[in-house]
Amino acid sequence: MIDDARLAALAAQGRTTFKHEPAAVVEVLGAGEHAVVVKTYHNRGGKLLQTFWRRSRARREHDHLRTIFDAGVPCLEPLGWRQRRRFGCVAESTLVTRLLPDSRPLKVVLQQIPRGTTGPVRARLAAAMGTLVGELHRRGVLWCTPMPRNVLVQGDAAAARLAVCDTPACIVVGHSLHGGRLAAVDLFLGAFSPSRRRDFSSVERWRWLLGYCAADRPAARRLWRRLVHRRPLYNVVVRALAMTWFTYILGRFRSPHRPTASRRTAAR
Repeated sequence: MIDDARLAALAAQGRTTFKHEPAAVVEVLGAGEHAVVVKTYHNRGGKLLQTFWRRSRARREHDHLRTIFDAGVPCLEPLGWRQRRRFGCVAESTLVTRLLPDSRPLKVVLQQIPRGTTGPVRARLAAAMGTLVGELHRRGVLWCTPMPRNVLVQGDAAAARLAVCDTPACIVVGHSLHGGRLAAVDLFLGAFSPSRRRDFSSVERWRWLLGYCAADRPAARRLWRRLVHRRPLYNVVVRALAMTWFTYILGRFRSPHRPTASRRTAAR
């Protein structure tokens, strides 16, 4: 859980608000290596009713990040979570993660170097994105939201060091799904959906797949042929069915994720 005294001490060192909306507030507390990111989600009206006896968004993100972090995939380190319920519904939930220094969303970086300029940098970023998704899939995690806004670029964009930062809809399958039918959900959303075709050129999308396939060109070509004809609505349906099966049906029979003793969650 979250240590409020520790957060108060960090806030006294410095507080920066990055987002302040009715549905969510995102702040950075503290400075240097001890700085943390605090995300607080608020639910109202119909959105509040949808949370009835469900895990809060903060807890889902925390558990998914913990799974990814423990698997050794680059991501924000989760430090704690809490929630406030009202009549079984989640009125408010808060997630605390360690701040990744000198980082910014991949979406912002791509906007700063639009298509047609500094091609090698964009190509490296696309390949790194594919590699990141590939690492998740090999560890049995379907991201479900592999978009540039949910990835952080750390340091110089040319170095293409990426980390997962937003994971509310992840599915933990429990076995490798790399290159399989279920993996195509992420591959389409990450490189072949209408939005991603606007983000990445065809050459950059090819580099994306090569990164995913660890430079295995025949495997990348096979995936390209499958994905180029995939329809957005079909992908939405498959994603929804996968989430229903793994999260709401099988998830009821699985033990909750328990972090390892060496990495217990707490905002300390």
